[in-house]
Amino acid sequence: MGRYGFLRVVAWGLGGLVLLAAAVLGSMRLGWWNPSYETVRAHQATPPSRFDQVGDTLVHMRDEGRGPVVLMLHSSMTNLRLWDDWADQLTAGGYRVIRFDWPPYGLTVDPAPSQGMPSAVALVERFVDQLKLDRFVIVASSSGATVATLYTARHPEKVRALALSTLPLKAPPPTPVSWFVSAVLWLHLNVVPNYNPPIFYRESLAQLYGRPERLKPETVRWYYETNNIPGGFKRVMQYLEANQKNFWKTGAGDEAAAVRVPILLQWGDRDIVLPIDRAEEARRMFANAPMQVIHYPDVGHYPMLELPGPTGADLKTFLDTLPADNAAPASP
Repeated sequence: MGRYGFLRVVAWGLGGLVLLAAAVLGSMRLGWWNPSYETVRAHQATPPSRFDQVGDTLVHMRDEGRGPVVLMLHSSMTNLRLWDDWADQLTAGGYRVIRFDWPPYGLTVDPAPSQGMPSAVALVERFVDQLKLDRFVIVASSSGATVATLYTARHPEKVRALALSTLPLKAPPPTPVSWFVSAVLWLHLNVVPNYNPPIFYRESLAQLYGRPERLKPETVRWYYETNNIPGGFKRVMQYLEANQKNFWKTGAGDEAAAVRVPILLQWGDRDIVLPIDRAEEARRMFANAPMQVIHYPDVGHYPMLELPGPTGADLKTFLDTLPADNAAPASP
């Protein structure tokens, strides 16, 4: 084969690769790769999951155990599966653990466009009222912890204490990510807006861990499935844009200052989403609440996923030492 024949073969090969890539991206854009809602529900809503109608919202939830009530609020891009290990520890330790997917995440179906965190707070209010919950502790992570702060400021008579991990009270800084994750995000935003492949979630989650070898395949699976439900990314963008336009202009500083219940703050010091200085900032902003801060030097954004045993034990110790009376805290 001569030089030009070789170049012709290379050109044909490159052309074939380009066509294959275009076909793959095109099929992703058309939604052919997305798991259906029904498929994800069959995989992720296994017992003891149930679905309750709360107003216009069909809420995916789990209610387990007996004892003092603990309400769990997950972070952005996750769902009630975030709490699997901690929920097991607390129910075994004598607590009633209630958790649910708050929109736009997980399997909860809300027909209304998201107004950002205020929509999440409103759903928590309706959910608590429907279940007739009286006094309870809120355990929450990241943006779910912000929602918990907003709810507690509005309903101090309901909340006994807060156990929070890596929460933003102001707009989070840009998250540093690898070139690979950046490239996939660019494709997602500009070419395939409704799908991300499993490798993206594996790599991006690994970067959120202090020690990536702790990441479990099952975590990647539920993260991938629940975030690729058809139409999900559009709802997520509505939520994020609403927060950017409205909520993050002021943040939750005033609400944090209004909180007076005991707080446990669990912080992974290798978190790239909310750096360690945000822990001290949170301590200052919760100026009127007694706070205990526990740092985990080799843990990232998700203490409950990455190091569930020790972090769950710390949480249970905090809960076990709370005052037993149900009196509401004094008004400011």
